[in-house]
Amino acid sequence: TTIMQQYAHIKYDIAFKRVFTNLHILKAFLNTVLAEVLKDPIVEIELKPTDFIAKGENRHVIREIKHTVIDVFCIDEKGRRILVELQKGSNLNALARFLDYQCRNYSSQFETGAKYDNVVPCYSICWLFDIQPPHKLLLEQIHLQSNASDSQWLFEWQILALYPKNLDWNRLLKAGTQAELEQWLLLDVVTDLDKAKKLKSLIHDTHISEAFEQLDLSAYTEQQLKDMEFQIISEEYPDQLQKYMEKIEKQKAEEIAKSLLGVLDVKTISEKTGLSIEEIEQLK
Repeated sequence: TTIMQQYAHIKYDIAFKRVFTNLHILKAFLNTVLAEVLKDPIVEIELKPTDFIAKGENRHVIREIKHTVIDVFCIDEKGRRILVELQKGSNLNALARFLDYQCRNYSSQFETGAKYDNVVPCYSICWLFDIQPPHKLLLEQIHLQSNASDSQWLFEWQILALYPKNLDWNRLLKAGTQAELEQWLLLDVVTDLDKAKKLKSLIHDTHISEAFEQLDLSAYTEQQLKDMEFQIISEEYPDQLQKYMEKIEKQKAEEIAKSLLGVLDVKTISEKTGLSIEEIEQLK
């Protein structure tokens, strides 16, 4: 019953992946965010193979999905190919990583020895959860730009940063959403059932409504909930996580030591497990 009244925060990797690996939801989202920069809307999308999917074991969660990046091949209405990556971050430390990933995304279209005469437009959409910049924009565009007005350095390469923290919550409750992008960014502020009900009344787009429903924890598997809990602890309670991991490692060492008692001498067991001789003696 408790789970029925809870929603996952989209900043957690499993929830983020659950929403944006639904291709029809992802396509609607991309067309909203890229509306100002694309000449024609995206009509087809295909996920590129990546390693962001969780393996289902807590000790692998952070390594496998800590920085979820969703890479997408897109084709617009005129048949033009476009590369888009979608990623997320919580602080300013993520900005350099976003730039690095976008450069890699751009260069990934070229194989060694290939001609660089067919450049594909590349866009990186960065969902920044906890950053509130000096400006009030919900969407900031960062791109290569020459200081010469007649330059030939013209490349369709952009990073688009999203700032849900710039949503005016009080205005939204009074006047409702005024743009589709605002509705998408409402996914970031779901925290409890009461707030979720208010948010739901502001969402009119069917794709966004479906994305919202993907955050309902009642539909998550037990393993997904465990993985999400592990990620929350790792991000919000790092000291507790360290103690927890140390406890797990010690338990493993004790199990190995017990299996070696009567086979090896105590000193050798201590060397192999890292346990002190006193700790091993207590296991007898």
